[in-house]
Amino acid sequence: MRRNSNGKYYAITVILTSALITGCSSNGNETNGSSSSPKPSASASTATTKPLEAGSFRMLTELSPGWPAKPDWPIWKWVKEKTNITVKQETQTGPESLALAIASGDMPDVFALYVGDAQKYGPQGAFLDLSKHLDKMPNVKTFLAAHPDVAQRMTSPGGEMYQLINDGAGAGNQMVWFYRNDILQKNSLQEPKTWDELYDTAKKLKQVYPDSYPFVFRHGLGTLNTFGPAFGVYPGIYEDQASGKIKYGATDPNFKKMIEYLNKFHKEGLIPPDWLTMDYKAWTQFITTNKSFMTVQFIGQIETMNTQFKNGEHLKFMAPPIGAGGKPYLPRGNYETLGFSVSSKTKNLDAVLRYLDFTYSKEGTDVLSWGKEGESYTVDNGKRKITPTIKEANELRKETGIMTAGTYGQFDYSAVTSMSNENEKYSYAEAAKYQFPVTNVLPALTSDEKSAIMTTEEQINKYYETSIAKFILGETPLTQWDTFTSEMNKLGLQKMLDAYQKAFDRVKVKK
Repeated sequence: MRRNSNGKYYAITVILTSALITGCSSNGNETNGSSSSPKPSASASTATTKPLEAGSFRMLTELSPGWPAKPDWPIWKWVKEKTNITVKQETQTGPESLALAIASGDMPDVFALYVGDAQKYGPQGAFLDLSKHLDKMPNVKTFLAAHPDVAQRMTSPGGEMYQLINDGAGAGNQMVWFYRNDILQKNSLQEPKTWDELYDTAKKLKQVYPDSYPFVFRHGLGTLNTFGPAFGVYPGIYEDQASGKIKYGATDPNFKKMIEYLNKFHKEGLIPPDWLTMDYKAWTQFITTNKSFMTVQFIGQIETMNTQFKNGEHLKFMAPPIGAGGKPYLPRGNYETLGFSVSSKTKNLDAVLRYLDFTYSKEGTDVLSWGKEGESYTVDNGKRKITPTIKEANELRKETGIMTAGTYGQFDYSAVTSMSNENEKYSYAEAAKYQFPVTNVLPALTSDEKSAIMTTEEQINKYYETSIAKFILGETPLTQWDTFTSEMNKLGLQKMLDAYQKAFDRVKVKK
């Protein structure tokens, strides 16, 4: 799933205490169920024998070009069969769709949106404070008790809960390294273990394939979040493991070393000249046409690309090369920032709460992850597997709606891995070994704290992006690095750090 890069980390409140007290109910949820044959559960929506009351509501979700929403997706039929609720999905049509929907007099009942949007519009009165409705969502209470880290991220400093964050499908958000092992084997090259070896390998491949750019990535400066952990840092604000205090990674000496490497890669034509603006289509072309051989991308793209190869080409997971940090770390990225917010104007609150509670129940997790036996999965020797006509996760989304925005609360990722071959299962197992100890999420600020640093933060972010791009492109010599860090301080970096340190300390006190 796509993730908002500005995902926040929110303070937990007495709401979680309440959840812990009531969280032992048999209606509860469990983390990522096994892939064994499904068992009936006593979720809140199915525990009674009387017919379920019919309900319906409208839900606005993102419009993904990779899996465009369909009104006849089976997922909505399965929801109706289990809950007697009809979900009428609407999709955003552009970047202003969310704001326009909120400002309109005809708001959808539910919004599938990202943490930053929930925290922006919730305090303005657009969304309900769901902490006041937990008594009607026993499965959500159980989920919160079992996942305090997720509960923290969905709770505002004042205790409000403007969103229920999805969980379980974050494994697909993990960024990893992989490479064309067929090409390296053909040229008697080993996968690089360090950034020096990454450079040397890229140079050798460039000699053999002069029209190639051996190393490719497509998320522009955002890719530095993936590179950074191998240098012991994240580029922005994060909690330093050694000191327990927050720091700004771009001012760390190891971050400069990473930029020096990238400048060298760019100068010698080892990465594409348009790396800053490369999109998914262009990246795919580089990978599938022998133009690039080493890359970083979402973990699921290993399988997606391998299914497109026809002539023996093959991609394989690669341990992250060590930079200046001393250890081969990947960013800790297997979490989610998408979730549900409920319109403060909804007239279908009972149906909405019942649906949300279902999505976090055992039965809901099962149905919304696997679908229905005989339609989306089969059972062989007590083990479930997605139907053979569906080859990989993107097809699962396209054909059924499973694992798309608004269709699940807690997800069982074994539904996805059941489709994977040994190469892909190896990737997931290996990626788990290289997790950076720190998660790159920030705590929520109060309204006053936001207002106090809003201009400062915007100026620093803009200056950072412009300056780092110029350093890598060679437009600004690296001899001016001290000027860069000095200017960051002049723009108010310490003021921004102090604000976030206060928020981090607030979270720790409430844990």
